[in-house]
Amino acid sequence: MKVNFPPETNREHEIESLLNLLGSVIVDRAAVYVSTPITSGRRFVDWSRRRHLEPDLSHAATHQEFVREVLEPNNEHARTIIKQLRSMFPRALIDPTALKDIEGWVQDDYRSLWAKVIEQYADTVVFLDGWHYSNGCAYEFLIANSLEPPPSILTETLARLKLEEGIHLVKSAIMELQISKLDTAFLQQVVNQLITLHASEEALTEA
Repeated sequence: MKVNFPPETNREHEIESLLNLLGSVIVDRAAVYVSTPITSGRRFVDWSRRRHLEPDLSHAATHQEFVREVLEPNNEHARTIIKQLRSMFPRALIDPTALKDIEGWVQDDYRSLWAKVIEQYADTVVFLDGWHYSNGCAYEFLIANSLEPPPSILTETLARLKLEEGIHLVKSAIMELQISKLDTAFLQQVVNQLITLHASEEALTEA
């Protein structure tokens, strides 16, 4: 399957409608956005490694195993952390896992939507554990760091997640994915952009 970087979508009208809906309850950039791996993350890497090949999710039995070993545990972890975060932040919290599948949408459509959500509405982005193995989460990390001013970028324990730390994490994920013979083309594009962004920031600091 072709992986587009940056993501491409022809769902602009639908995305704009969803953004307008959020805009009815969120004023400017005042929300907490939670970036979480759902179909990927560390659990997917470990599961794929145990299988010794990239899984074919078109097979019913493999897909059922994927749901049991990856999807459901990822969702459960996200629900637990997001419940805690809601008690800590007395303002709107955007949980992308709560959005049900939209008929006809593909990964690029969701990535385009959530990037716009972060750009328009997030003053804080919390990255849950394992985010750096996820194409979507890594792209959200790039988007968050590209904004001016940037939102607060935090780990799930609410520690600051610095740009250079994120670069290191994505690089380490790429190495692990390559060992497991999983595709890393999108993550490599993300990390290249992050490195360029970091170099620009350092140049401004030194000027």
